[in-house]
Amino acid sequence: MIEFGSPAYFALGLLVLAMTYALFRIVRWRRRAREAFAGPQASSWPASAFWPRTILLIEAALLIVFAAARPQWGDLERSRDIQGIDLVIALDVSQSMTAADVEPSRMDVAQQNLVRLVQAQRGSRIGLVLFAGTSIMRSPLTTDTQAMEQLILRSDTEAGLTRAGSDLGGALQQAANILIASENSGRAIVLVSDGEDFAGTYAQEASRLREAGIAVFTAGVGTTAGGPLFNVSPLTGATSPKLDAQGRQVVTRLDEGSLRSIAESGGGSYVRLDGDATSLLGIRNDLNRLDQTPLGADISRLPIERYQMFAAAALVLLLLSWFLPSRIRVPSFVRLRRVRPNPGLALVVLALFGGACAAEDPLRDRNQAANEMFSRGEFEEALAAYQELLAERPDIPELSYNAGNTLHRLQEYERAITETQRALPPSDPRLGADTYFALGNHLLAMQRLEEAYVAYRNALILVPGDQDAKHNLELTLLMLNQRDNPEDPNNPDQGQGQGTPQPGQGTPQPGQGTPGAGEGTPQPGEGTPGANGTATPQPGQGSPQPGTPQPGQGTPSPQDAAALQRALEEALAGINEDLTFEEAIEILDLLRQQQQRQIAPGGGGPGPDY
Repeated sequence: MIEFGSPAYFALGLLVLAMTYALFRIVRWRRRAREAFAGPQASSWPASAFWPRTILLIEAALLIVFAAARPQWGDLERSRDIQGIDLVIALDVSQSMTAADVEPSRMDVAQQNLVRLVQAQRGSRIGLVLFAGTSIMRSPLTTDTQAMEQLILRSDTEAGLTRAGSDLGGALQQAANILIASENSGRAIVLVSDGEDFAGTYAQEASRLREAGIAVFTAGVGTTAGGPLFNVSPLTGATSPKLDAQGRQVVTRLDEGSLRSIAESGGGSYVRLDGDATSLLGIRNDLNRLDQTPLGADISRLPIERYQMFAAAALVLLLLSWFLPSRIRVPSFVRLRRVRPNPGLALVVLALFGGACAAEDPLRDRNQAANEMFSRGEFEEALAAYQELLAERPDIPELSYNAGNTLHRLQEYERAITETQRALPPSDPRLGADTYFALGNHLLAMQRLEEAYVAYRNALILVPGDQDAKHNLELTLLMLNQRDNPEDPNNPDQGQGQGTPQPGQGTPQPGQGTPGAGEGTPQPGEGTPGANGTATPQPGQGSPQPGTPQPGQGTPSPQDAAALQRALEEALAGINEDLTFEEAIEILDLLRQQQQRQIAPGGGGPGPDY
């Protein structure tokens, strides 16, 4: 079954109809002109190639319109390991949530924000509790985000399942009942309400949850000025003002004090929701700091774009129409010539072809905006933008690479490792080298030296000439030697505290992982901007910052030249045998010491050339 990613482009078919009408008018004009010029004998002239060229151009235009609509059939299965938390959403469905002090209403704003949060938390297990005066469990923990979105959007129609009133403490207790049975360490509750409460038990409940290892986050919706409430007739749908006992219209106001108190007691944070549907995403970084639990593999099926074949067919037809000969038998005093192609019509068709290549501009622009946030140092905002893009397109490895580098800048190295690994295995050698290089930096910051060594080595396997990866690999080997031989007398850098890259150094800049035309798949070389916009790391990105000694720049221990020579000869005596890692490092270190003595003032002259 054929589907279309951008069906709005079919509107360009109207332009093709206009072109067809114009061409028929041209045909009529040409026929009348021939009859006026040659009279009756014009009918005996051989037909020209105008009609074949015209038909080819119209067919090319139709194919390009079809390609611009992005036809899709078949699907591609993508699998990625996912980690997440157990999260329960507690949504207030009391009558006060119908107030319109924020447009279009408190409930609408809460629903739109929660839907975006669920999309961004794809991979986590999410449950839903609806509450007013009483609370009900609407959904247990599930990874089915689409079903959860539908439940949230229908929640305003299910207020009748609860009793009138507002009990925040009861909502927290009901949400806790879902999480208590979970064995995962990362557990949280997000309570969305206007803060009105008539029971007064929320503070004690939030403290109890914190002691149980459950973090409580709150989101307030509404304004402190408040808005009036209205009663709605269940039969006619007519509205009337809701009045209190004194006959005054009831006004409901946002109580931020109670919501802040819950968040403080529950070890979470508070955010206020407004008309922007992304306001609630501000707590996502706090949720991601909770312990993430492996939840299996996320298998997604993405439609396969087929516009390329239609665009290629259109290009072939354009070329045929352009070079198709057209000869007309005319009087002898007129020289026969090849009629020129009509460039105006071809340019119109090529303009349609350009429209097909712009189908994914919104995703490209959003990624570019996130990159600009990173370059300005707005790492929290950039991370939220990358994660929002990843929720929509988890199949783009550059987005995971960018998010990993952003987490590195935030010094959240463990999360940076997890996010960067999602960009592997690489589909492009240059992007793969950059990804392994970044992964090595994250691991090095965590002092996971053996894993960092493997990552840098993989980067060099993909791009052997990467000098930054070579430099960091050498430093990692030096650090491994220092760690494994703390008392090595031949180690001139021992105890100097130099030559080790500091956390955060050598991290590549974020990538331009912009999706390519139509498919949303980055083109080769768009992974990480280098000096020329390519994926090449900048000089020094893999190196320590200015002032950090390079390998071998430590102050050598004073040794007798003869003793050094003897030690080197003994080490080289078994050079033809299989060397261990420690023996190879020792030989290299002795050679470096000898070279330092040769070039130093009064160094004692050259020794044997090995």
